Amino acid sequence: MNLEFDALLKNQRWKLVPSSLSQNLIGCKRVFRIKRHADGSIERFKARLVAKGFHQQPGIDYGETYSPVIKPTTVCAILSIAIFAGWSIRQIDIQNAFLHGQLSEDVFMAQPPGYQHPSYPTHVCKLNKAIYGLKQAPRARFSRLSSWLLQLGFHGSLSDTTLFIYKSKSFTMFILIYVDDIIITCSNLTEIDELLILLQYDFAVKDLGKLNYFLLNYFLGVEVIPNDHGAVLSQQQYILDILKRTKMIEAKPVSSPMSSTTSLTTHEGESFSDSTLSRSTVGVLQYLSLTRPDIAFTVNKLSQFMHKPTVIHWQSVKQLLRYLKQTLQFGLHIYRSSCNTLQAFSDTDWAGNRDDRRSTGSFCIFLGNNLISWSCRKQATVAHSSTEAKYKALANIVHPSNSLV
Repeated sequence: MNLEFDALLKNQRWKLVPSSLSQNLIGCKRVFRIKRHADGSIERFKARLVAKGFHQQPGIDYGETYSPVIKPTTVCAILSIAIFAGWSIRQIDIQNAFLHGQLSEDVFMAQPPGYQHPSYPTHVCKLNKAIYGLKQAPRARFSRLSSWLLQLGFHGSLSDTTLFIYKSKSFTMFILIYVDDIIITCSNLTEIDELLILLQYDFAVKDLGKLNYFLLNYFLGVEVIPNDHGAVLSQQQYILDILKRTKMIEAKPVSSPMSSTTSLTTHEGESFSDSTLSRSTVGVLQYLSLTRPDIAFTVNKLSQFMHKPTVIHWQSVKQLLRYLKQTLQFGLHIYRSSCNTLQAFSDTDWAGNRDDRRSTGSFCIFLGNNLISWSCRKQATVAHSSTEAKYKALANIVHPSNSLV
C-alpha cells in the first residue's frame, strides 16, 4: 500500500486543493486481489487505490466512457499469420495501465483513507490523470496508448480499432491491445526490441518474453501452448474452475454437448429454483466459446432462456458441463498452414425455434487450415422459406463485424 501511494505521488496523480460546495466529491477505497498464473498458482498480491466511480455525475465528471475491446477473430487471424510466417511473438504487460490516461474533465476525489496530508486534512485531490474506478479511465487509457502508436507511424485497423499495423519496406508489425495485455508480432525481431525501448520511456512495461516452443504464455485468459505443428489455444484451467464452481467436477462425462433429440422451449418444465446459478453458469460458458467452437450451438441455445430458466434448461446445462469434463484437453488448433486462402462455410435450419419460428444460422471462416471465426445464433427475422434462411446465413458471413480488412 505504501509503495503504491508513493508511486501515485511520484507520478503527480493529483494535487491538493481546498474543498468547496461546487465540487462533486467522489470517494475512494482500497481493493485487494490475487493475480494468478495460467495454472491457478499465485503470481502476486495486489493492493490498489480505487475511486468510487458510482459517485460521478455524467456531463460533469465524465463524458464518453466507451473503450474498444479486441475481437477474438483478430487474435486468431494475427496468430495464424505470425505462426505461418515464423515471426517472433512477444507478450508484454503495461503495469497500472489505467493510470496512464489523461483526464479532460475536472474530477475531485477525497484524500485516501489513512493517508491524509497532516497540514491539509480538509483539502481534496484534484485528479490530473486517471485512476482505477473512474468511469472514463478505460477510454482515457486506450486513447493515450493509441495516440502514442499513431505518432510512431502505426495505423489502426478499419475492422478492429485495437489492432495497430506498421508496414515498411523492410518489415511488418502487428500490435494487439487488450486493456494492459499486449501482443506484438513482427517479421524482424530487432524491431520489437526497439519498440519496447521506446515504450518504456512513457509506460511502465513488463516484458513477459517470447512465445515459442519452450515457453507457456497466458493471454486473455487463454493458454497458448506451442507444439510441433503450431499452437493450441486452450482454456483448460477455466473449464476446471467452472466445474468446481458448479460442483460438477465429479460428474460422469458424456460425449455430446446436447442430445440430438433435445428441443428446448420457454414453456416446458418447472422454474429452476436457483435462477442465479443458471444464468451465471451460462454466462461463463459464453466466454468459453472463444476457443471451443464445438459448444457454440449449445451455448447459443441455452442463452435464449436465461430470463426464465427451467429445470429442463438446467439439465441441458449439466449435460454440457459433463461434455466439457470429457473434452477437457480440447482447444483451438492453429497450424503452420502453407495456404493463406480465406474460405467460409454456412448452414442453417428453418423455423427451428418452437417459440417464435425463427431459424438458427451458423458460419465458420478459415484462413488456410485455421479456423479464425465462427458463429451460431438465432436469426433476427422469420424466414419464409429454407432458401431465405440460407441467404440470411450467407449475409451474416460478409457482415462488417466479421471483416478482416
